[in-house]
Amino acid sequence: MDDNTLEVTLLGTGSPIFVPGRYSISTLIRAGDNYLLFDCGRGASIRLHETGLHPGHINKLFLTHLHSDHVVGIPDFYISGWFTTYGRRQGPLRVWGPEGSAAMMSNLDSAFEFDEGVRAAEMKIHHNANKTHDIEPGVIFEEDGIRVTAFYVDHRPISPALGFKVEFAGRSVVLSGDTRPTDSVIKHGAGADLLIHEVICGDKDNAPEPEQFERIIAHHTTPQQAGDIFTKAQPRLAVYSHIVLLTGADSRMLEHQTRETYGGPLLVGEDLTRITIGNEITTERLS
Repeated sequence: MDDNTLEVTLLGTGSPIFVPGRYSISTLIRAGDNYLLFDCGRGASIRLHETGLHPGHINKLFLTHLHSDHVVGIPDFYISGWFTTYGRRQGPLRVWGPEGSAAMMSNLDSAFEFDEGVRAAEMKIHHNANKTHDIEPGVIFEEDGIRVTAFYVDHRPISPALGFKVEFAGRSVVLSGDTRPTDSVIKHGAGADLLIHEVICGDKDNAPEPEQFERIIAHHTTPQQAGDIFTKAQPRLAVYSHIVLLTGADSRMLEHQTRETYGGPLLVGEDLTRITIGNEITTERLS
């Protein structure tokens, strides 16, 4: 890969809902020789394996918030990257996330204390470890020409919730995290090469429980709202991930509704979609 190229792989593009072919949210960014993982939902380690990588190859994890579908894959990723004989993680897993992340990772060590002790003794390896930082908005990572900036988004009642901006070699990727329409996403996403945004699409009239449907919608961003955000931010490519399709909605409906407010380049993400950002932006689906 060219030293000035950012490579983004959508490992999981789904939500808490079980959907064949869509695992929970997880996004891998490669910048130079560095891999950065953003969120670690259901199946993240399996998707990594399908790209030819192993969890042990990655020691940087960034969390937007602590909803289960964003963190439920961490035990598999954390433990299998440590004890395997292939691509064993060197040093601690480094984690950045909102308040509560350090406590969660400490509790994870406690939960797997038996397994960790047995494997460390049997395989004669160091004990598993993490170095986790509870973070606030601002520049939270700056190494090897990579800068990661965290910013607040609005996913109430889940608070705090974060979005991230990744900058490398004059390129930028912005991840909205889970949020209703939020000005901070427009601010940080303005002119970005890639703006990856969550979305929820469905028809209230077809919902078996309309009030519950309204409550879910209120925490997220509709296609029309996302299209307005893309129009204001004007990224080189707008991308959907963490895609929630309700009451019979599908990708065609999602794109159609987005086009009511946005006419620019748009990609409805699928698991194992790889986006390469250089002078041109190219996409491919990994098999």
